[in-house]
Amino acid sequence: MIEMGIVVGLAILVLFFKSSWRWRIWMLSHPVMFDIAVFTFLTAIHWGTYSGVMVAAVGALFCSICFSIGRWAFGYIQNGMYITGKVVNVWNHIQPKS
Repeated sequence: MIEMGIVVGLAILVLFFKSSWRWRIWMLSHPVMFDIAVFTFLTAIHWGTYSGVMVAAVGALFCSICFSIGRWAFGYIQNGMYITGKVVNVWNHIQPKS
């Protein structure tokens, strides 16, 4: 169950990395809303068995941990101000070219 939960979490992270920088920062800036949406979605599609719900819970937990690491690494927007990440300065990627 733990392995399948990690695989499900990795699938959601692949979708995260396929999105644009603007959507990534938006998702990182709204962690509680994103965690609730991921958990609700995973529980809905895995509903019916105990192991399915456990896979959904582990997948949501894995996504939450990875998004916390993403907030630390890439940064996020809080109250209209960009909080810089420790690894990548995303602001250079999302600013329009002049």
